[in-house]
Amino acid sequence: MGIFLLWSLFLLGLLTGPGASRAPMVVTGTLGGSVTLPLKLKDGQQVESISWVCRSVPGAIATVTLVEGGGPDTFHQAESRYWGRLSVVGPERSLQISHLSWADAGSYRVHINLRSSRVTHTREYSLHVYGPGILSGEESVGETVIGTLGKSATLPLEVPVGQEVEKVTWSSRGLVAILRPGPAGEPILVAGTQGPYNHRLSIPRHNYSLQISSLRLQDSGPYQAWITLHSPPINITKDFILHVYERLQEPKITVSSQIMKDGTCFITLICSLDQPGEDVQYSWDPRGQGAIVSHGGTTLSVSWRFGVSDNYHCTVKNPISQSSSSIPVRPLCSGSFLPCSLKKEFLLFLILGALQIK
Repeated sequence: MGIFLLWSLFLLGLLTGPGASRAPMVVTGTLGGSVTLPLKLKDGQQVESISWVCRSVPGAIATVTLVEGGGPDTFHQAESRYWGRLSVVGPERSLQISHLSWADAGSYRVHINLRSSRVTHTREYSLHVYGPGILSGEESVGETVIGTLGKSATLPLEVPVGQEVEKVTWSSRGLVAILRPGPAGEPILVAGTQGPYNHRLSIPRHNYSLQISSLRLQDSGPYQAWITLHSPPINITKDFILHVYERLQEPKITVSSQIMKDGTCFITLICSLDQPGEDVQYSWDPRGQGAIVSHGGTTLSVSWRFGVSDNYHCTVKNPISQSSSSIPVRPLCSGSFLPCSLKKEFLLFLILGALQIK
C-alpha cells in the first residue's frame, strides 16, 4: 500500500509539475494587423530551444535555437501558411504573427527545452482574430437586430447591385462563417459550421444575409460582415448589434414594509423577476397621489386608505414581451385599522379558542 501511494504521488508530480501546460492565455488581434504571443522565461533558465506549434498545422511552425555563449539565435520557420509572417521579438523570444487572417485564429502552444533538464515546459495560447470595428469598445455601432431566445434572427446584408462577390466573412468575437458564390451564383456556406454555431447557421435565398437559429442569450453582441468583391477588388464592411431576449414570466410582488399612522396605511411593494435579463422596464398602476416609484421602477411606496383602489398592478416589459401581476392591498392593511383595545380582545379570543380546542 505504501509503495502504491508513493508511486501515485510520483505520477501526480509529473502531471502537475513544471512541464504541464496551464490555462490558455487569450490573445486578440485585428484582421490584417499583427499580434504577439508573449513568452516570459524565468530568470536563470538555460534555454536550449523554443518551438511554436499551431493545432491546425502539423509540426512546428517556427523554431528558435539558442547558441551557448551569447551568440546569435537560429530562427527557422516551416513552409506553411505562416511563411514570411513570423518573427521573434524581444529578449524573451516572443512570437509575432503579422498580416493576420481569419484562419490564424485558434490554439497555439510553445515548447521550451532547457539545457539542464529533460522536462519540456509548455504554454498554451488562444488567438482570437477580429475585423476592424468589431472589438468591444465599439459595440454600440451598427444596425440593431432583435431576437427571441430559442427562435431565429437574420442579420440582413445587401450586396451592391452589379458587383461580383468573392466571399463574405461573418465574425463576432472570432470567425462565425464564410460564404462564397456557389452554383448559379447562389451563396453557399463554406466554413463556420463548427463551434457554438454548429448546425444553427443558414443563408436566406438569393443573398448573403446570415440566419442564426435556436438563439441563445450568449449570441448577443457585435457582428460584422466583411464583403470581398472581385471587381473592383475592394472590401466593404457592415456592422450589427444582436440582442437576444427571453420572454418575461409573470413578476412577483412582495411587501417590503407596512406602517399604520393616523388611519393611513403606508406600504412599500417590490416587483421582481427570477431572471430579469436586460432592458426590462417596470411600471405601476395606479400611481395615486403621493406615490413614489424608486429603484428603477421596481419599488412602489404608497399611502392607502379605505375607498381607494384595492389592487396595485406591476407590469414588466422588454423589447419582445410584457407581463403583469397584481396584489390586493385591503387584506394587507385591514388588520392595521383595528383599535388597540380591539386588537388585544381579538388576540385573547384567538388564545381562548386555541385552549378550548385542546
